[in-house]
Amino acid sequence: MNLGELAAIFIGVALVNNLVLSGFLGICPFLGVSRKVDMAFGMGCAVTFVITVSGVVTWAIVHGPLNWVGNAVFGDPNSLAFLKYVTFIMVIASMVQLVEMYLKKFFPSLYTAFGVFLPLITTNCAILGACLYIDMKEETQHLLNAAVYAFGGGLGFTMAITIMAGIREHIRFSDVPKPLRGAGITLLVAGMLAMAFTGFTGIGK
Repeated sequence: MNLGELAAIFIGVALVNNLVLSGFLGICPFLGVSRKVDMAFGMGCAVTFVITVSGVVTWAIVHGPLNWVGNAVFGDPNSLAFLKYVTFIMVIASMVQLVEMYLKKFFPSLYTAFGVFLPLITTNCAILGACLYIDMKEETQHLLNAAVYAFGGGLGFTMAITIMAGIREHIRFSDVPKPLRGAGITLLVAGMLAMAFTGFTGIGK
């Protein structure tokens, strides 16, 4: 286990190549649930859980049953690669159902506040994107690396949406020009955050 490699993977996906602010994945919940910090943080925690578990489970399925069956039946471990997308979506949907049932039972107010955005985590492209990146990237071909990547991606999403929520809470008390109120100022802030995060690309130079 190379701690330096794990740290590089974590920092890379959380800051340098943030799924939201660099990859532009998961924009829908990023803009829709970032009105209050508590809601944004709760959504970030839910997404982090789903990304982490989904990343680990899909890695295990791809490197286990799919590759084994493909090699045993067709002589090529990648012959069932077309099933990866179906597998990813089914695993993500299952994890979202677990989160939804947990919040509904133990945090009903948060469950109600999320509204339609909670089940929409299933279609959050940041989660599917993380699973696809784990499958494609050479540095995430080991289980621990894949888990660190998935967890870092979730924390990066949480950080981005929480920062956005904090800024939007302050904007409500600011004198925003009328043409920019609402979606206009929100998109401008999102763009400036994305530009700010590009500064992290200098870490590796």
